[in-house]
Amino acid sequence: MPATAVIGAQWGDEAKGKITHFLARQATMTVRFNGGPNAGHTVQDAHGTARLHQVPVGALHPGCVGVLAHGVALDIWELRNELLALREQGRPEPVLLLSDRAHLVLPHHRLREEHEGSAARIGTTQRGIGPCYADRAARSGIRLGDLGDVQQIAAHLGGALAQLTPHDAAGRIDPEVVATELVDFRRAFGTHIADTRAAIQSTLDKGLHVLFEGAQGTLLDVDLGTYPFVTSSTTTVHGVGWGSGISAGHIERVIGVAKAYTTRVGEGPMPTEDSSPQGEHLRSVGAEYGATTGRPRRCGWLDLVALRYAHDINAFTELALTKLDVLAGLPEIRVCTGYRVHGTVCERWPSTLDELAAATPVYVSLPGWRDPLSDARTWEELPRAAQDYVRFVEHALSVPVRMVGVGPEAEATIVRPD
Repeated sequence: MPATAVIGAQWGDEAKGKITHFLARQATMTVRFNGGPNAGHTVQDAHGTARLHQVPVGALHPGCVGVLAHGVALDIWELRNELLALREQGRPEPVLLLSDRAHLVLPHHRLREEHEGSAARIGTTQRGIGPCYADRAARSGIRLGDLGDVQQIAAHLGGALAQLTPHDAAGRIDPEVVATELVDFRRAFGTHIADTRAAIQSTLDKGLHVLFEGAQGTLLDVDLGTYPFVTSSTTTVHGVGWGSGISAGHIERVIGVAKAYTTRVGEGPMPTEDSSPQGEHLRSVGAEYGATTGRPRRCGWLDLVALRYAHDINAFTELALTKLDVLAGLPEIRVCTGYRVHGTVCERWPSTLDELAAATPVYVSLPGWRDPLSDARTWEELPRAAQDYVRFVEHALSVPVRMVGVGPEAEATIVRPD
């Protein structure tokens, strides 16, 4: 069976976790291939609400192996806390495989982020992800498979701390304590540490279904997003190969996940941001607060220019349009179909930050609907105006909307007939 990739089509927070959890019921393996504990995937099911930052969402299903591939920035302390929280909910123990090539997020990475001021300047989650990936690129990081000798690791950490100012490092990190904790983790999780590239390939070769779970969103991609207001990994479908070592030829379905409106956390241009009471309405009804940081999300209307750009990059085979229920009760709904940049109307995503910052949205208005959608479970149960909204989106992008989200639970997902 070919593989499926679930990719964020906006600035993250599109409810990829919910869609992945829904699809993973038929998956043998779910693979996280990018990002780290800066990701926040929320799942609501019979056990309650789980906010996952490291554990792949699909691993909550018994029989589905969760893989943290080499493209993931792995924070062992966060992973342990997350697994403990899942146990306290009474969930079955997730079956995990951790790449021996995965780079580790270490305590000094968080200190570096504070010292460099990137959290305030760019709006990061302050989880040390950027410095971890920077060390990876500079070939000076520590990988999970390298954890063997306490003294060698402590010496490495001591050298890293020496690059920080004494005020930043003094008394806050003991290299030997950290090194001991890292080695202890490797011993405890030894049977879970593996060559995940080979494990994924073997699963695919057996004809079993593998689901690739993206973190963040296309517009936060380190190269193709709104740089420098981006994350530090490859968030598009191209990240599957980059972060797992698997050929893109195995992926038959590329599902782009997008909200029925637009949100963004952190700094950087957002053309359709609405600071009026309508934007506040979207934030309030949609509970738009970050799963990782708790920060309020910036809210606005659906941006088809941005979605078209995301489709050009990822070649989505289908879309999952989530949180359609949040728009219920609005008399009219605006959709951005183009930008006005320096007096010229265009439908192309600007390639520079200055152009994007200068862009003002060109809107069309569509009829709203009064009836709530949270109880709908079939396409026919949606109001005609809600159906027309979905059709407008798929026609504008020439991509079928196969799934529609009408609530936070996995069951609140309408699968449209072909």
